Amino acid sequence: MQTIEETAASGAATARPRRSPLTVLGSGPFRNLWLATALSLFGDFFSYIAIAWLVLQLTGSSLLLGSVLVVQALPRAVLMMVGGALADRLTPRLTMLGSMALRAAFVAPLAVLVLTGRVQMWQVYAIAFVFGVVDAFFMPARQSILPGVVADHELEAGNAVLNVTAQASVILGPVIGALIVQGFGIGWAFAADAASFALGLVFVLLLPTVSASTIGAGPRKAASGLGVQIAEGLRYAWSDVGIRVMLIAIAVIDFAANGALGVGLPTLAHGRFAAGASGLGIPLGAWGVGATAGALASGFVPPPKRFGWMIVFIAAWLGILIGGVGLVPSLLPAALLMGIAGIGTGVVNTYGVSWLQRRTDPAMQGRVMSIVMLASMGLTPVAYAVSGPIAQVNPTLLFLIAGGMMLACAAGAAASRTVRSLR
Repeated sequence: MQTIEETAASGAATARPRRSPLTVLGSGPFRNLWLATALSLFGDFFSYIAIAWLVLQLTGSSLLLGSVLVVQALPRAVLMMVGGALADRLTPRLTMLGSMALRAAFVAPLAVLVLTGRVQMWQVYAIAFVFGVVDAFFMPARQSILPGVVADHELEAGNAVLNVTAQASVILGPVIGALIVQGFGIGWAFAADAASFALGLVFVLLLPTVSASTIGAGPRKAASGLGVQIAEGLRYAWSDVGIRVMLIAIAVIDFAANGALGVGLPTLAHGRFAAGASGLGIPLGAWGVGATAGALASGFVPPPKRFGWMIVFIAAWLGILIGGVGLVPSLLPAALLMGIAGIGTGVVNTYGVSWLQRRTDPAMQGRVMSIVMLASMGLTPVAYAVSGPIAQVNPTLLFLIAGGMMLACAAGAAASRTVRSLR
């Protein structure tokens, strides 16, 4: 089996830069990564739907369902940087293998328990906790493996395909999971979940092996404890001004967006739009369509040379559009604004991740990606807690505050000569 260096070197030597994101699927290693990623993403949604219906069927309590989701979310957040450090130590491929194997091994017995009518709530809590732990290890590995699978000039194309796949899983995953639950039962949804992870494991096995020199896991780093490696990752990310700027921008924008969209949008749908569940589903669907279009377009268009200006533009783009959602009087213009804003997220998720992967030392890929995910998701509970009281008083104010935070981020980035000169 080829090593990653051999795969990347041969690709760089024989292949011309690819303009279409779909042509990257001609690469066998990338195709295996794409299939493994798709199976994992769809499996996640199968499990989400199955767990939600199982808890409601067993208890009828939304409160207990929320507690199950918290049990899953906490270890994912707490252990995310440990997962990134482990991916750097063991290689992303090995970390993905272990994560998918554990998920398949734990979900399959749960499927049997549900099918035989012997499942109990403590088992549901246990599997939710295991899922949270495994996600903390799998997610940084999945984000950090791409530079070792494709040539450097194919990073944007590869990330575009993976981002489009992620958006497709958001739209189709819950639908397929719900159809399985409705047509065959909760137990078979868990069985399909286990099968998707088991099949994904096969595709991860087919990925190129990684040598120690590629990862940078020499004897000194291998002897270091995970705590030392995590501290090294934090110092590395903060000392690089480009990565530091990205982390701050991600934290500000996602904090603002999560509060406005997670709390403010349902409030508008229920109140001002008076459109029921569709008042929430249509704008979110429009956001997903826009994000898919943005990601796909980014695979065709070369990345901007002045990356700092792209940060400024995307932050301002999102700030104006998100703030506008809180001002419009009805559902259709809100959905239109959400769709246009989604284009920006698709673009930045493709170009931004590719830029980070290209800029980051291979030995630090897992840790940097785990820090990026923490910047994106770590403040979400705080955003929800702060946004609730504001939306209760005035949802328009919540959207204007969120948009203002993004515009302030854009202004701060534009005022910095260092940011403007980032390439």
